[in-house]
Amino acid sequence: MIYQYRCACCSEAVTSTEKVCPKCGSQHIKSPYGLWVFCIFACLFTVISFKVGNIYIQNHNIETPSQVSLLDVLQQSSKTD
Repeated sequence: MIYQYRCACCSEAVTSTEKVCPKCGSQHIKSPYGLWVFCIFACLFTVISFKVGNIYIQNHNIETPSQVSLLDVLQQSSKTD
């Protein structure tokens, strides 16, 4: 499959060197690679974001303090008395 540049107005196939559509005169020529480049950058951004988030979570992993039950508190107070 050969990718072709297309006119944005009439969807006429044009060569990559043409600056104006020969059919309608539009100067808006769409590149066949624009969507692919956007998808690659979007995927790359997503992967980097997840990796940075994963590294951040691993480096800032704080252990939660254990809960002290009422029974433990009562046992400690009876030992100190």
